[in-house]
Formats: sequence, structure tokens, C-alpha cells
Amino acid sequence: MTTRLPFTKIIHNPTKPELVLANGHHFLVLNTSTGELIKTYPQDAKVDPVTDYYRCMSFNKDGTLLATSGENKQICVWDTQDWTVKNTKPAHKRINAVQFTSDSSEIVAADKFGDVYNHSLKDDTPVSEDKQLPILGHVSMVTDMVLSEDDKFVVTSDRDEHIRVSRYPNGYNIECFCLGHTDVVTCVSLLPWNKNILVSAGGDGVVRVWDFLKGSQIQAIDLKEQIEPYKPTAADANSKDAIISSLSFDSKNKLVAVAFAKSPAVLILAWNDDKLNYKQTIVTESPILDIAFDNEGKLWMSHDGQQLVSVYNEAFEKVDTIAEKINNTEVCQADKIFDLYTIFGLRKFLDLPENLVTAYADEAKSKKRKTNA
Repeated sequence: MTTRLPFTKIIHNPTKPELVLANGHHFLVLNTSTGELIKTYPQDAKVDPVTDYYRCMSFNKDGTLLATSGENKQICVWDTQDWTVKNTKPAHKRINAVQFTSDSSEIVAADKFGDVYNHSLKDDTPVSEDKQLPILGHVSMVTDMVLSEDDKFVVTSDRDEHIRVSRYPNGYNIECFCLGHTDVVTCVSLLPWNKNILVSAGGDGVVRVWDFLKGSQIQAIDLKEQIEPYKPTAADANSKDAIISSLSFDSKNKLVAVAFAKSPAVLILAWNDDKLNYKQTIVTESPILDIAFDNEGKLWMSHDGQQLVSVYNEAFEKVDTIAEKINNTEVCQADKIFDLYTIFGLRKFLDLPENLVTAYADEAKSKKRKTNA
């Protein structure tokens, strides 16, 4: 029996009404103003074993290019005019975060082994793995990354609760650390309406606001009380507490949406008087995989459930009609769905099965050998 594969990642174009929805090793594109599909699932595709899927996606500044990376350790650059592949770059390890520089001349990519590389888009000649060196490295997995607006700094978060601010491209020059999280940091983003401010979140259920060039915390808003009624049933100690999986920003109304892994609830924070304040909770019918505000202020959600996508207007009322076409469209059919909630495994070996502990330990040893070489 086959199952429809949900949209594991979604991202909205910064300049056009287009939402990209990752589906296995394909992606669909939806017009968020009309609900019409711009890029559909391939008609000749059959049941997919889903050995590859998108781990991260990022648009360039003007939305003309989209960078994607998946399990195949390839970085692909797509032309958003016709959705053709414009460039590919080999990655050393699986990528957890990718971003274009402001002039779209380079792609910066952070991998699961804690290293960050930059790839030039001016030269199509691939650089062999033994010749390309990382611009910076962490001793634990890098979970997210963002470049400052002027490309002078790269901010990286890791599994060990650290947020590091480094010079770009000379990442060995560390500007400062933003320290305060007590569990894995899963998200780092610049505040769209003030890009001198960094917003971070993670496994401690706290959204933190930083003056990141000084390494000083401006605000910490604890959301554990608000998410408590909507926490998922714990499968082990790693999933006992809620973990923030994604953030999305509405520049029009100065709002931040906060999604939690395996939870059907999204918390809305409003930016007032230069700080974030809890505004309301949106409760959906099924667990949320990813969230994205569009340019009109509507909030889109992808789900692990019968309904693949839902959308809420600026008053946070559900709008079924605009998501109807994408929910009824053909998507990847898989015999078996991979684990959609590996984010819980980023926590520190709390009651994990012995085989997983061994695997993580082997990975750490490999990383140490690589660092000492």
C-alpha cells in the first residue's frame, strides 16, 4: 500500500507570489495569490522509494534563483523563470543550511559534520573534495546558518547550544558568541525589518533576540507554557519536551510564526515596542512540518496528515479554497515514509537506542580525526 508523501519543506519567494513545496526529490510551485500550480509533480513519475529528499532550500535576494540540497550531497541552483537547473555543486557532506551571498556570486553551505564551505557560481568547474577547504568549522553539527546583510559575517548555530558569529569569508576570525540557549539551537534568522538583530530558537522552547555583533541578548521569550497543551506524545526522552522546528517572518505585519516538531500548533509573536510579545495560538488538524508567510501576510503550513497544506489569512482564519488545488494534486507516492522528525535526534543521547548512540559516537570520532588532521 502506498502513501502520499507530505511536503517536508516549504519556502516562499521574496519578490513573487510563489511557494516552493519539497516532495521527495521533486518540488512543486504554487501561486499563493491564486492557488494555481506553476510547477506540478512529473506525470511520468511512479512509486518512489524516497531515497532522496530536500533537506534545505533558499532563494537569492531578488528571488530569481533557488538553491536546494538533499540526501544526494548535491547543491542545485534553479532558475525561477522556467525552473531549470542552472548550476550544480558537489557537497562534501549532507547540507543542513544553504544561502546565497547578496550579489548571488557565491553559495555558502553548512554541513552536518560542522563545516561551512563557500562555492563560487562564477566558475562552473567543480572543485575536488581534497582541494576545497572549509571557511569555518564547529566540533559539533551545524544546525542552521545565516549571512549578515553586508556579507561581512556568517552566523552559525550548532547542536551544542552555541551560536557563533564569524567573519566572512575568513571564518577563522571569530567576532563573538551568542550564548544562552540550554538545548540544541535549531533556527537562526535575521529580523527582516531590522537586520542588525538576530532571532534564534531551539530545543529549550525559548525564542531569543540578539544584538549579534555584540553577542548580547536583547530578549528571551519562553514559550513552554503556551505549547504545553499541544506537545506531541513522547516516544523517548528526546521527544519529551517540545522543540522549535521552524520560524517564519511576516514583514508586512511584523509577526513571527513559531512551529514545533510533531505539534499541530503554531504560536504567533508580534513585534511591538522593539520586542516580541505572544499574540495567539493557531491549532490545526494535524502535525506541522514547516511554515512560511507569503508576501501578502498569509501563513502557509505543510502537514503530516491527510491534508497536505493549509493556509490562514491575515486574521488567522483558515482559507480552504486557495489550498484546494495543491491538496488535491498528484504528489509522490511512497511505499514507506522516512522519519519526518529526525530533529528530536539532535538532543544529547537521552534514552536513545544503543545502535543510534553508537552511530552518533562514530560520527563524532570521525569529526575529531578530521579536525586534528
